[in-house]
Amino acid sequence: MSEDASLDDFLGGESSKQSEAADADASTGGTEPTDETTSPDGEPATTTYAWSGDGAACGACGETVEQRWQQDGGLVCIDCKDWEQA
Repeated sequence: MSEDASLDDFLGGESSKQSEAADADASTGGTEPTDETTSPDGEPATTTYAWSGDGAACGACGETVEQRWQQDGGLVCIDCKDWEQA
């Protein structure tokens, strides 16, 4: 028999919230969108990037672009993004 580990060996325990969501997905055949997305530690997730196929306005210069990144509480285009800012 092989000494290779199965991917199942690396799975961590699921939180009850994750288990309930997985059970609901299995029973409905898919995922349902929610109003709130949280990180694994329960904190609200932070958007760092957005993509829009139709384009959306940059929060700094107003140019319509497909890709925008988070900066100072808004989404800005690649030209307005300060990549050196922490």
